[in-house]
Amino acid sequence: MRSLYNSTVAISIALIVTHVLCADTASSQTYELAKPTAKQLRFADWEVGGFIHYGLNVYTGQEHGDGREPASKFNPTELDAEQWVIVAKSMGARYCCLTARHEGGFCLWPSKTTDYTIANSPYMDGKGDIVRDFVAACRKHGLHPALYLTASHDAHAALQSQSEKIAWGAEREQAVAKALSDKSRKVAFKKVQLGQLRELLTNYGPIAFMWSDHWDATDPDGVWRGATDLAAELQPEMVFMGPETWVPGNETGHVVYPMWNAVSTVDGTNYSRPAAGATDVSVKNNYGLLETDVRRGDPFGKFWRVRECTTNSGFHYGGWFWHPDNLKKTYPRATWEHIDLYYRTVGLGANTIINLPPDSRGLIPDDFVVAAKALGDEIRNRFSTPIAKLDEVVRDDTVELKWETPTSINTVVTMENIANGQRIAKYTLEAYVDGQWIPMVAKNKLIGWAPYNSNPMYETIGHKKIDRVRPVVTNRIRFRCLESIAGTAELRSLAVYHCDPIKRNYASAYPYLSGVDTTIESAHNGVRRDNNYIGKQIVIGGKPFEHGLLVCPVAVSKTGHADFDLSEFPKAKGIKATIGIEDHVQRNGSAVFLVQVSKNVEPTEDDWETIFKSSTMRGRDPGKEIHVVFPADAQYVRLLTTDAGNGVHSDHSVWADARFIE
Repeated sequence: MRSLYNSTVAISIALIVTHVLCADTASSQTYELAKPTAKQLRFADWEVGGFIHYGLNVYTGQEHGDGREPASKFNPTELDAEQWVIVAKSMGARYCCLTARHEGGFCLWPSKTTDYTIANSPYMDGKGDIVRDFVAACRKHGLHPALYLTASHDAHAALQSQSEKIAWGAEREQAVAKALSDKSRKVAFKKVQLGQLRELLTNYGPIAFMWSDHWDATDPDGVWRGATDLAAELQPEMVFMGPETWVPGNETGHVVYPMWNAVSTVDGTNYSRPAAGATDVSVKNNYGLLETDVRRGDPFGKFWRVRECTTNSGFHYGGWFWHPDNLKKTYPRATWEHIDLYYRTVGLGANTIINLPPDSRGLIPDDFVVAAKALGDEIRNRFSTPIAKLDEVVRDDTVELKWETPTSINTVVTMENIANGQRIAKYTLEAYVDGQWIPMVAKNKLIGWAPYNSNPMYETIGHKKIDRVRPVVTNRIRFRCLESIAGTAELRSLAVYHCDPIKRNYASAYPYLSGVDTTIESAHNGVRRDNNYIGKQIVIGGKPFEHGLLVCPVAVSKTGHADFDLSEFPKAKGIKATIGIEDHVQRNGSAVFLVQVSKNVEPTEDDWETIFKSSTMRGRDPGKEIHVVFPADAQYVRLLTTDAGNGVHSDHSVWADARFIE
């Protein structure tokens, strides 16, 4: 980081707010910080969006579409776009995005650019227009309408002349690249994409936001450059994903922290993706998704991009599109996981766009309806009535908030005045107790894995930071900026709350480890409890298990772990489990299982001692029963799985029937 500014305490000059000037102790040089546009500021304030993944894929069992399935398969019997919007609104969404045309190329409106549309389906005898109905429903219920269109990925337009069936993934990417290497076909492809974009942004009134999947507009003659410029021309007030927003690096609803909205780009223009910093990573895969680039941003970057977290597996199991049980069962996660999702996205300064996939009827299923409203109710119950709130812009490095009667607080919500850039690099929160200021201890445990922070402390703020703290009784708190990248801090809001604890309700209970809470956990797409990777029963070597933890190694670290605080389980003297790899990896997987303990009450990564290590377990192996006794002075226990050399095939590592023994 470049020159930092240290906070110094000065005199209190107001009853409610104390202003303290920040002395420049490092350098007199100033920096022109990136600042959001008015529409980016509005978009950040919306915070929660609904994502409606719907189209031909629901009726074919595909996730991304090969462009070959006939339009005649699209035939919902109860489609109700208004129901979608009502469900999203109940969740607290301020905007809602429909996949007007996904990667397969099937259009949910009667486009004149292609015959691959609902006009050639049985739905409403070919006279329907779902985009029209969806946009109208958004406006009726006060949500900002948004649309998804991925101009670079249209399998039907690119591959419709192919005679053989092509699978989605690397094979399809190669086929598309080969097809569009022909100049005349590339020109025709681009004409279709820009024509569809023009229809969507001309025929349906103002569109608030467009999700432009796989965006990268570095090629002046490429389809994305044309689409980006056309969107700016037709709807200059619309937020366009790419030059104005960016994804966090996953589809599980995790934002890297600390995170900066300012970015430097690959080519130095606003037509390209964020450039990698020293601590950034890219997760390798076989299809080139932009979501795999994890970017913290650059505090001195030239361009501002609101971070928006996608939630494929963050809100529910299954794929982006609804699938029945016999394909890839789609059902929501537990409410406590949804609250965690909110804290690790909105609570770390990002938007979250939550997937609500309609089923083959054309309706969002009942279990999603209940889950969406439950999350919305939780958000409203927690944050609609603050104990005290400062709701004005304050430019100073110490801000004090007072209220009349001392009360217990456990949550502080801070918003930076990002209209003038993101400045705060480190801060602290303090409470006034018994005549002195004491630090408030952060208790921000989240579901997360490297590089996503499962225990964020007091670093950047950006649009919003929700800090859960150890409960304290007080009527006076203060925020202090300890480090700023560009002079005095600016707060937009400071508020205190007392929120209910997150109640993590598991299907099983103690002594099973799948039924008790972890202190920290890290696994690919999160630790799964009592079910396998696709939501069914755990099976190792043909043997089913009712209980268990699926702890899949994360691609970056090649490890996965679940940690438990033994002070919460005083009778536990060890564990029993059956270790192995479930059957869904076609016998290619391999992993090593370790049990580790720490004897420190505040363990660091260097404190863990291995007390059990398995041989390399493979997908074809039967489960192995283990019995591990803890040392008498153990404070924490960790179940650790490692990639034993087979990469993605090691990610079905199971601790079946893992349970404490007394």
